[in-house]
Amino acid sequence: MPEHDTIDTSAKTMASGDQQAVAPLIDVSFEEGERYALRRVLGAGGMGEVRLCSDAWIGRDVAMKVARKGTGSAAEMRGRFLREARVQGQLEHPNIVPVYDLGVREGETFFTMKRIGGHTLEEIVIGLREGREEMCAQYNRRKLLSAMSRVCLTIAYAHARGVLHRDLKPANVMLGDFGEVYVLDWGVAKLAATEERTSAPVSVGERNGQTQAGAVIGTPGYMAVEQLLGESIDARSDVYALGAILFELLALEPLNPGSSLEEIVAASQKPANAPSVRAPSGDVPPELDAIVLRAVERDPSKRFESARAMHESIEAFLDGERDAERRRALASEHVKKARAALALASDPKEDPEARRAEGMRELGRAVALDPSDAGALRAISELVLAPATDLPKSATEELREGERVDRAKASKRASRMYMAWLSLLPLLWVMGIRSWPAVITIGALIITASAWTHWVGSTSRASMSKLMVAILLNAMLVGTCSLIFGLFVPGVAASSAAAFVLAVRDKTWMRYVPFTFATLAVFVPVVLELVGILPRPYTFGDGTITIHPVVASFVPERTAVSLGIVTLVQMILPAVVINRAVDNLVDAERRSFAQAWRLRQLLP
Repeated sequence: MPEHDTIDTSAKTMASGDQQAVAPLIDVSFEEGERYALRRVLGAGGMGEVRLCSDAWIGRDVAMKVARKGTGSAAEMRGRFLREARVQGQLEHPNIVPVYDLGVREGETFFTMKRIGGHTLEEIVIGLREGREEMCAQYNRRKLLSAMSRVCLTIAYAHARGVLHRDLKPANVMLGDFGEVYVLDWGVAKLAATEERTSAPVSVGERNGQTQAGAVIGTPGYMAVEQLLGESIDARSDVYALGAILFELLALEPLNPGSSLEEIVAASQKPANAPSVRAPSGDVPPELDAIVLRAVERDPSKRFESARAMHESIEAFLDGERDAERRRALASEHVKKARAALALASDPKEDPEARRAEGMRELGRAVALDPSDAGALRAISELVLAPATDLPKSATEELREGERVDRAKASKRASRMYMAWLSLLPLLWVMGIRSWPAVITIGALIITASAWTHWVGSTSRASMSKLMVAILLNAMLVGTCSLIFGLFVPGVAASSAAAFVLAVRDKTWMRYVPFTFATLAVFVPVVLELVGILPRPYTFGDGTITIHPVVASFVPERTAVSLGIVTLVQMILPAVVINRAVDNLVDAERRSFAQAWRLRQLLP
């Protein structure tokens, strides 16, 4: 176990039972044996034991590391221990625990250092992976990246002093409760100026996750390939370990996983996957993927040339992240303003259209600042997908304009339909004309209706009043057709009324007008026939219907053919008109569905 793994990480106030805010002014005895008083053991590792002691001279608590006995030769162990104390003591940096004292006490070599508290990155990663609320609340990604940036700068400082750490891992980085960041455990640090022999290749059987004196120099899983193979190492070997730590902070799992040393070593020699690939639910930005992948390249020449360069890359990302965070905050403010304005739109004392327009503008600003803002997208979704029961005046006008355009198109289709009816008049001549005034009247009504609907459609003046004129002309024409053959009138009336209903849709009551006039067109002539004003086109008697031609003579052979043609046209024209209208409705339905579907894909 690393020396600091079990160091007390609980945040204690200076007024606790273990510590005092300020030591009282008392007489101090400078007898050597009275300076340090053991409080308790904090932890133990491969090279020593760490104890919590009281420093009677200064009046503070310190961490005392004592050289361990019984592992390797005493001289070698003592040499490594003293080198650790001197290396750590000479690296005077805010993120390296300062060494206070070095000496021998009761036959034990020791050095004292600042007593620190907080959480190691190893503990933080475990807490985040397990979803502990206190860890998730205290250590967000930006805070961890900022700490990682400071670690890189600390290692860059050590490299500048000619020191390679060689054992960087999450357990050797501690975050304090007040923003402190410490790089721990310099026990296997390498001095670049010395001719120290590198370690032999890692062999199976070493303990996973621990640094052991005289064996593996480093921790498998965080060691670069050249360090694993016992080859020459430099600052880029530490860069690899920094990349492995950053990977673990982002993916919440080790870069080189494995349940045994063999698996970890094998994984370390394979090309690395990006954090976003290993943890797709982590929402890792591509910029951080690129930083990690460059840091953990198997080829040292492809890695960051220095820890400072990696620090600068993380800082560049954080600069953008800070800007994005500010944009998210501004977007959130705009969403609040938008919801307030939209809420006022339902207040009768306010101007609904102005408030709604203000709310939409605020939502637009929010999305412009942060296109992924869930609040803005949700509000837009609610507005877009809400039932159109309370549209603003401008939207209502736009909708009515669309309806006028559709009615204009329908008027043009109606004009062509009337012309098709006009083309059937020669069939009356084929059947034999009995009353030219009636034929002329029917022709005049057809031409008038066709000309009127064409004018309405061409000039885009398809207002409701203009459409009413067209409905009236159509009713007069259908009623007049009863003079030819009354049995045809209901079918013609119903099909023409249906065509008008498809063109009239903004007011429910208006849809009943065409059918009302169609009904009148059928029954008014019947009433006129009953009172004797109009001749009756057919009578009943002796179980038969007798047709009395008024307009046509009904020459037998030609009449049969002509009536067949009339029947066919009567079936085709309504089908064409209604199918065209249904095509438009289907197209509108598809557009609406596509819009709603795309919004559902876009919004959370």
